[in-house]
Amino acid sequence: MGQAKKVLVIGLDSGSLDVALPLVRRGELPNIGRLLKEGVWGHLQSTFPPVTPPAWSSFMTGKNPGKHGIFDFYAPPSAGYDRAVLSARSVKGRTLWKTLSDQGKRVGMINVPMTHPPEKVNGFVIPGLQYSFGSDHAFTHPPELLKEIQENVGAYEVVFGDEKSVYTDELDDFIERWNRIHEIRRRTALYLMETRPWDFFMVVFSSIDLIQHHLWKFHDPAHPLHNPRLRDKYGHVIEEFYRKIDAAIGELTARLEPGSYVFVVSDHGAGPELKAFYLNRWLMQQGYMAIKKGYYPLVGIKFPHLFYKLLRRLKVSAVSWTIPMSLYGLLKNRVDPRDGLSIPQVVDWSRTRAFAGNHTEQGIYINLKGREPLGIVEPGREYEELREEILTRLAGLEDPESGEKVVDRAWKREELYHGPYVGQAADIYFFMKGGACIARRELQYRELFRLPDKTSGTHRMNGIFVLSGDGVKKGVALDGLKITDLAPTILYSMGLPVPDAMDGRVLLECFEEEFLRDYPARYAPEAAEADGDDRGLYDAAEAQKIKSMLRGLGYMD
Repeated sequence: MGQAKKVLVIGLDSGSLDVALPLVRRGELPNIGRLLKEGVWGHLQSTFPPVTPPAWSSFMTGKNPGKHGIFDFYAPPSAGYDRAVLSARSVKGRTLWKTLSDQGKRVGMINVPMTHPPEKVNGFVIPGLQYSFGSDHAFTHPPELLKEIQENVGAYEVVFGDEKSVYTDELDDFIERWNRIHEIRRRTALYLMETRPWDFFMVVFSSIDLIQHHLWKFHDPAHPLHNPRLRDKYGHVIEEFYRKIDAAIGELTARLEPGSYVFVVSDHGAGPELKAFYLNRWLMQQGYMAIKKGYYPLVGIKFPHLFYKLLRRLKVSAVSWTIPMSLYGLLKNRVDPRDGLSIPQVVDWSRTRAFAGNHTEQGIYINLKGREPLGIVEPGREYEELREEILTRLAGLEDPESGEKVVDRAWKREELYHGPYVGQAADIYFFMKGGACIARRELQYRELFRLPDKTSGTHRMNGIFVLSGDGVKKGVALDGLKITDLAPTILYSMGLPVPDAMDGRVLLECFEEEFLRDYPARYAPEAAEADGDDRGLYDAAEAQKIKSMLRGLGYMD
């Protein structure tokens, strides 16, 4: 028994105990079930909002978004209303793998979001999700690793999404593609686990995140968009992917030395998306936002949906941009393939005091003078009074169909975050109907609330945490676990001091008392780290590629 054992982290993007535990009880996830008996487990609290970039960035730094500076996929509108895409260089402070590398530990990561471009570590990195994937880029670290994978494992793929899977119920290609992605991820992890020396190894399986987004309505008979006719075809798919991941967990853990630590974690949970709330429309009704006069008559036209359906009827099977721009002349660059009218182009910023963030943010930005490019709200008293007014109106917001209040809670950003980068967050955040109602920014719908039209599943605050290994309690369920606690606990399990700048804590309740007496937690000052620079933003060509990918995944309004 002792520390300095190897650590295997298996990430399940969007993994939910609400889905997994019933399968465990039925004996359908034998490997996760075994780890629950051999170790400790519980719900893992994500960041707010519970979305991929801030959550995984909090995992890798042990810090809240106010310290690492990642609140969404995109840079804040203070850098431009047409928001730029963030990269791994946007993550402030030291990552877990940098700390491990500096201590001489050999590390390997596969498919961890927010790791492109890859950091130069003592080991290897194959980035995940937010990426620029091309032969002219050093996609992996070391650069030659990608060729090795292609030659020994197969054609590597990070993600897949397309308009067909977003706009229609034709999901066979989507499911088959994700089966292939999962298989290449599994084989790559096993190959590198066996051919590379390592002390810390991490692989993230992202399939269930996108599968749950698109197929929850078939999985859940109570969903308002449930289609009984398609239940037999698609209703089993979510659980099938959990079983595939469980099988991969069995293969990975079978290759470990006795006593090694196994973490199974998710960045957030999952649940049904039952309604969409069109936040910019509400802000317009409340007098906080205005559209340029020449465009107002066009706001209600559903450009992307209209032309996507038309092109589908004409049997055009692959359409990356759903609007033939050449037909529009004056509308060129003012129509977005998902929003309809491009919001940055058509908003009258001279008459706009507040505007919606992306649906991945669940927040509102104040058009602040001196911060936003065309800000009009004066800092100080006017800013604070406007925030209080909007918070009050959000508290009274009702669903006209049910008459129920929909906002569970709303916050000023400083009530959620702390640290030097709080100023980059949205000014107001709010949470609706337990996460089942999602604020979206599109302008084309006249009603404020309607059924979701792109995805039927969305994120929840509670993810998965499982830990087994030397000195870990057995079969114990825990509460009060946070995603910022993972980096400190991993460092502790490897016998290393925990940087005192981390917000998370070592989860001492996971370990037996005798183990804690023999191996007390140690802390040390965090080594200085540069704040980064504008290299944290992708260039225009790379950003367009990533935005297109995010649209296909449903991660962009």
